[in-house]
Order: sequence, then C-alpha cells, then structure tokens
Amino acid sequence: MSDPFTIRIHLPSGDPEDIRIVDRPGWTGIGVAFPRASWPEVRSRDELGWAGVYILMGYGEDTADELPTIYIGKGTREVRSRIDGHSKNKEFWDKGVIFSSLSNELNAAHVDWLEYALVNLASKAGQSHLDNDVNPRESSLGEADKAYTRSFLKEILQILPLLGIRSLRNLRLSQSEMKYDQARASKQCETQSWCRRMKMVLRKYS
Repeated sequence: MSDPFTIRIHLPSGDPEDIRIVDRPGWTGIGVAFPRASWPEVRSRDELGWAGVYILMGYGEDTADELPTIYIGKGTREVRSRIDGHSKNKEFWDKGVIFSSLSNELNAAHVDWLEYALVNLASKAGQSHLDNDVNPRESSLGEADKAYTRSFLKEILQILPLLGIRSLRNLRLSQSEMKYDQARASKQCETQSWCRRMKMVLRKYS
C-alpha cells in the first residue's frame, strides 16, 4: 500500500480548470499546470524563467485510439522560450504542466536526467503517444545529484495524476533503489554544502 501524502494546490484565478500551482510540504519543487488558452498569462510567472521539465498533453485527430499524445521537454536555463516555440509549432496539446525548483536548484544535468527518465517511463508505460522525435540520453550524475533527481522524479510521478496526466501513473521508483541512492548520497553530502540542505528532503524517503 502506498504511503499517505499531502499536496497543496493553489488556484490563482479561483477556477479549478485554469492555472494550478502545486507543491508539497518539505519539497523544494513546484508545479504549474495550465490550459493552453492560459499560456499568455502563465508565461509571465517567475517559475517559467527557471530550469525545469515540462509535459504537454492533448488528443491528436490522426490517432486510431483514445490514448493521449504527450510531449516531454526541458529547459536547461528556463522553460518559457521552449513552450513559446511549442505554442506556435505543436497543434495537438491543450494542457501543460511544468516542474521546477522553488530555490532554482535544478541545473542542466538535473533536468537532462529528469527528461530522460520521464521519456523512458512514458515509453515503457505504453499509455500515450510520445511526440518526442529523439530519445534523450541519460546524463552522468554523481551519487548525491542522482539521489536528488530521483526524489524529485518521485514527487512528479505522485503529482501528475492529480493534474489529469495519467500516462505514467502505474510506474514508480522502487523503494530499494531510492534507499540505495540516498544512503550513498548521504556520505557525499558531508563534503558538499548545497547537498546538506537536501538531507531534510531525502530523509522522508528512508
């Protein structure tokens, strides 16, 4: 049985079908979910100026089944310009969600790995049509960074179904993988000042 958890959803406009800001107590990340029609308003938010990953979803007219089409992308410095481009050249999507860090601690290697992991999981799940033309490669991360990105990914996977994106809902990181990464990362944290700040996040998965 899954452990209980708490998620906070803020509705800036008061409309549950419009922009939703999602976070969790003790998590350094933040999610912004939005309908495509609200992109002109969303793009001015601070979170869109940070490094992060994003998912665009919709239903293509040329598909022979009822599976959604999704595109998974990243912004190694910021995601705003990436989604600006997709709003012009990708017709299928009608909603999107981005994930970044409140303290802007995600770097290019982190988002490279998160994009790789999300594309890999979506491909294995077979519950959507992937619009990605290129399969991203797994970036090389140290043990502490990999533990951080794995814990960040686990939060994303728990949040996505609440935002209507269920293409990855049956997939999760194993507890043994999480504990192994976190135990080894804790040793490296003693020599990395930024990583000591992450111990509070990693502890709740031990």
